[in-house]
Amino acid sequence: MRRDVLLMVAVWLVVGCDLLLENPEPDRARLEISGDAGKPVRLITSTEFVAAVNDVGQTRVEIFVADTVITTLPYERVYDIAQDHRFLVEASWIDTDLEQVSVQVYLDDEKQFDESGLLMEGQPYRFVYLFNQAVTRDIVLL
Repeated sequence: MRRDVLLMVAVWLVVGCDLLLENPEPDRARLEISGDAGKPVRLITSTEFVAAVNDVGQTRVEIFVADTVITTLPYERVYDIAQDHRFLVEASWIDTDLEQVSVQVYLDDEKQFDESGLLMEGQPYRFVYLFNQAVTRDIVLL
């Protein structure tokens, strides 16, 4: 009986230590955008920025380095965020409204953002992630 209890305690300690040592910071962000095949979309992505929530609930973002590309739908890419533990994406309109666009962001394998609908001028889809820092859905790029 005593041996069984010691064995159970040892297993519990091993499992508990493994959970404590697991790093919760995501290493990658996967961006998936689907919609009208072949239609262009402008993407801004960055891992080098600062963001803070102001007193009216806006997340204000200052970008230091960003990639801006014009791509066609569908789009999928994995971004390495292991060094900075932050990720920003803005998908925006170019010259024609897109009837149906779906933007999804996964951090490691966990879905963090899932929006769909029309993509129109002045109404981009924005997602900001910072490890251990609160952000809001009202995002302003400076």
